[in-house]
Amino acid sequence: MFVRAGFMLLAVALLTGCPPAKPQRPPPPKPLSKKEFVEVRAACSMCHLFPPADALPKARWKVLIPTMADMPGPKKPTAPELELAQRYYALEAPVALRRLKPAKGTGPRTFTSESFLPQGKEFLTSRAPAVSNVRFVSLSDPKRKDLLICELRSRSLFLLPAWAKGKSRQIRGIARGLGYPAHVEMSDLNGDGRPDFVIAGLGGLNPTNDPQGGVELLIQNEKHRFERHSVAAKIGRAADARPFDFDGDGDMDLVVAAFGWRGPGQLLLLERTGGSATAPQFTKRVLDERDGFVSVHVTDLDGDGDLDLVALLAQQHEQVVWFEQDAEHRFTPQIIHLAPHPAWGSSGLELVDLDGDGDTDILVANGDTLDDQLLKPYHGVSWLRRDGNESDGSPKFTYERIGQLYGCEAATAGDLDGDGDLDVAAASFVPQLSPATWAGLDSVVWFERTKSGWTKHRIETGRCIHPSLALGDYDADGDLDLAVANYVWIGDGDVPTTQADFVTLFTAQK
Repeated sequence: MFVRAGFMLLAVALLTGCPPAKPQRPPPPKPLSKKEFVEVRAACSMCHLFPPADALPKARWKVLIPTMADMPGPKKPTAPELELAQRYYALEAPVALRRLKPAKGTGPRTFTSESFLPQGKEFLTSRAPAVSNVRFVSLSDPKRKDLLICELRSRSLFLLPAWAKGKSRQIRGIARGLGYPAHVEMSDLNGDGRPDFVIAGLGGLNPTNDPQGGVELLIQNEKHRFERHSVAAKIGRAADARPFDFDGDGDMDLVVAAFGWRGPGQLLLLERTGGSATAPQFTKRVLDERDGFVSVHVTDLDGDGDLDLVALLAQQHEQVVWFEQDAEHRFTPQIIHLAPHPAWGSSGLELVDLDGDGDTDILVANGDTLDDQLLKPYHGVSWLRRDGNESDGSPKFTYERIGQLYGCEAATAGDLDGDGDLDVAAASFVPQLSPATWAGLDSVVWFERTKSGWTKHRIETGRCIHPSLALGDYDADGDLDLAVANYVWIGDGDVPTTQADFVTLFTAQK
């Protein structure tokens, strides 16, 4: 059809003696006046910092800007403001983002890899796990490390037992039928000397504003079996939950980071108010009603003798927030770090004394890509170095960049090379992209702490499917090993984009 239409136009032109008309390109966007730029800057910073044009490519801005009218918040941009924003970013944004260079080598520590999968037929057949969280704990033996594994598709908590030979080293089930477990914490919740588990559950695999998340406790009985008990239901997609005695009354309370999506996210305090040792009861208190809470940690950050909270708030907020507890057990939020722009993709938070000076620093990963299909060169790992206090007595932090990694979903600290200081391991998670896109990309790295800064070394390339990682001396030989979670994306037609085992263990070599 298009060929025939072109032929007819050419014939008419020859008969009339006129040359064929050249196809007309649309005119470039009209530059903004100073007044219009001020309007765009105001409209695009109502709920977050003004995004720099080079945070995203032109095509992504074109799709993203109209969705701003649907974002939660006290004010929403008007149609004329959105049109101005489209003009601005169409003019200023790059066509494509710059590319990162891969790590040059493995560094002074090398690793061998081994993968593990439960022996059930359902897992052996599909090999399409959705492992969301891995953690080294001492469950079976206080002197050895087991690996806890949260898996979303089977809605289960698994255990890779402490190091054993051959077929004895297999993943075993702890609990099934959970509410899509996103995170697990081990703690003796009722003081009986037996470890229990706190499970934060998303309530489903897909993003939603429906309050379908929850928190469940697995209480270990005298027969070493775990009894399931729901303590918070119908909340917005719980991403993290931590036990702590916030009021010093001798029992365990809980703090919950409910991510939500575009609405029902919250930071919740569950105060223990009764019940029995195996079925505790809690009263819910909302500390913050914003969506996007990814992680929350408990620490006495200001050194006043009570426990505070440090939370990572993603979505358009992109903040590290300190919730200071006062004498009346109220928690007041204070921003201790604000990311450069709302596309930053905050994804992971850990508290650690990274420089060994005796205070609490904050390790932050940014690499969330699940809103788009983009590899972003500003993804990676940073740390907030504690530098004493501000003039008002609040903790003071200095931001420092550690290094870049596409899709950096999680990072953790440990002395990987045995030289006495802490290094950082990080993992990449861009499972929605084609495996062909991962070729040549770093997927697991470690950043070596040196006198001159940080040096990136590769552990694995081309497998960007790791939403969680953990460091621990799994083989009990005196050095740190690394476990990563594997999450396989289900693409069009319900077909997995690749295959993988549940977890991959990288064992450090002498």
